[in-house]
Amino acid sequence: MVLSDDGTGRVVSGWAYSALRPEVAEAASALVAAPLSDVPNQHGDVALTPVAHAFLAYWWHIRGDKTVPDVQDVSPPQMHTLAPYVRYLQWDGDALIHRLWGSALTESTGVDLTGQDMLEYIAPERREFRRNLFLAAGDHPCGCAMVVRSDSDPDAGTAFEMTFLPVAVPDGQRPRLIGTLQWCRARDVFEPRPYHPRKENLLAVESVAFIDVGAGTPDPVFLDGQ
Repeated sequence: MVLSDDGTGRVVSGWAYSALRPEVAEAASALVAAPLSDVPNQHGDVALTPVAHAFLAYWWHIRGDKTVPDVQDVSPPQMHTLAPYVRYLQWDGDALIHRLWGSALTESTGVDLTGQDMLEYIAPERREFRRNLFLAAGDHPCGCAMVVRSDSDPDAGTAFEMTFLPVAVPDGQRPRLIGTLQWCRARDVFEPRPYHPRKENLLAVESVAFIDVGAGTPDPVFLDGQ
């Protein structure tokens, strides 16, 4: 493993940094997966990145004959080279907490969001609306794909894609959500981006769509209010 200073004051691990390169990301795959040709790539206005498409194929496989995989079906080692791009989220009251935040995501954003509430990065006036969207995806069940800009300023930041897929848990708990994050301009090589802890790092949603996994999708009203 090679460690280097990327110029932002952070130490970057070479093995994680390589995951940001398009030729690495586009070849990422799980050890088990449904054939990509059997898994839809286009959902509404959102065309999945290669990372998200490969992860949806993994999720499609591990659920077997169920609509949604159970928590024990999810195995990080089986995610193989997709693991650096994966986010695993769990409800804690009204908060949606990252329990897993992939190494490539840490290097690309400059911060490890493990243990942090994803909803804190959504503008306060839209937070409740987004919470209801993620609850609907788990309860319906269905997936969700978003194209998001990494800065609330429309002229700043970089567009990336986030996916959310439900995972069933026992004892009446809210379904967990698992998915990927990848820059939309996949053909470009992205340098690790500096994270500014003193800045309000809010996300701006540009487009959002449900992913039908066989149970249909919720009322489209959940997709409004971007």
